[in-house]
Amino acid sequence: MFTIFDLFSLALLLSSMALFVSRYMVQDPPVYPYLIIATTCLVANWLGNAGGGIFALVLLIAAAFSFLGCLLYPSWRSMDSNDQNSSEPQADAGK
Repeated sequence: MFTIFDLFSLALLLSSMALFVSRYMVQDPPVYPYLIIATTCLVANWLGNAGGGIFALVLLIAAAFSFLGCLLYPSWRSMDSNDQNSSEPQADAGK
C-alpha cells in the first residue's frame, strides 16, 4: 500500500536524480545538494511510514525547497577565497 509520503518522496527523489544526471552530462555539478535531498527523502519516507506524519511532511517540504534551490541556482558557489579573486594575479608565496 502506497502512502502520500511514498509518492511524494519518490517523485522528489526521481526528479532530483534526473536533474543531476542532466546537469552532469553538460557540466560538473556538486553532489552534496542532491545527496542531501536524497537523504532527506529517505528519512521522511521512513518517518511517514513509522507514524511521524508532521515531521515527515516538514522534511519533505524542506527537501522540496532544496530541490527548487538546485533547480533555480544550478552553480553553487564554493567557500574558497581563491575563486573570488580569480581575475587578479596571485603573488608568489616564496618571494
